Amino acid sequence: MSRLPNTTVLGYPRARLLRILLGFPALGLALGFALPPLARWLDGASMLPLRDVLAFVGDMESAWQTVAFALAATLIGLLAAFVAVADSVKVTLTEDTLNVEFGDRQKPLSLRRERVAAVFVEGKDLVVLDSAGRPLALAPHRASRTALARAFRAHGYPWHDSRAESGGFDTAGTPLATSAMASATSPLASSSSAALPLKTAVSA
Repeated sequence: MSRLPNTTVLGYPRARLLRILLGFPALGLALGFALPPLARWLDGASMLPLRDVLAFVGDMESAWQTVAFALAATLIGLLAAFVAVADSVKVTLTEDTLNVEFGDRQKPLSLRRERVAAVFVEGKDLVVLDSAGRPLALAPHRASRTALARAFRAHGYPWHDSRAESGGFDTAGTPLATSAMASATSPLASSSSAALPLKTAVSA
C-alpha cells in the first residue's frame, strides 16, 4: 500500500512484491545452474519424456554455456515476475473516487464515492455494492484484508467485515432479512431449515 496526499494505492504488499521480483529471477538462476548436470544424470533413463530436450541441456558442459543458460533462465524468471505484477489488480482511493485497474486489457473502472454503498472482501475478491445491492465491482485483491479495511475507512467508504454486515444483500441482491423471512415462511421449508434461515442466506 502506498500513500500520496489524499490518495491511497492498494496492490501487492511490499514484502510479497519483493518476494516476487527477487524470488522468480533467483529461482531461474538456480535452475539454470542445476538443470545441465541434472539433465546429464537423467539422460540415460529411457522412460523419461522430452529426451531430446534433456540431451540438449545436458550437452552444456563448458563453463560459458552453463553461465549463459543460467543468465537466460534468470531473465525468464525476471520477465515472469514483471508479468505477474503488471497483470495484478490495483485499487486507487481518494475521498471522491474509487478506481480499479485490472492489469490486463480490461477497461479500468472508476466509481464516484456517492455510488458506493458497501465494500467488503468475499473469498479472494473485493466486492463493491450500490445502495440496491447490485455489484459495481468484483475484482481479485492483492492487498491484505487489514490494509484494505484501513484504507477504505480512512477515505470514508462504507467498509464492512462481511457481506452480512454490508446492509444484508445476498448474491442476488436480495436483502438478507427478506431472504431469511421467505425461507422461514415457505410452506416447503422443514422445521430444521427454517430454524437457520439467516445462515443459509449468508452462505449463498
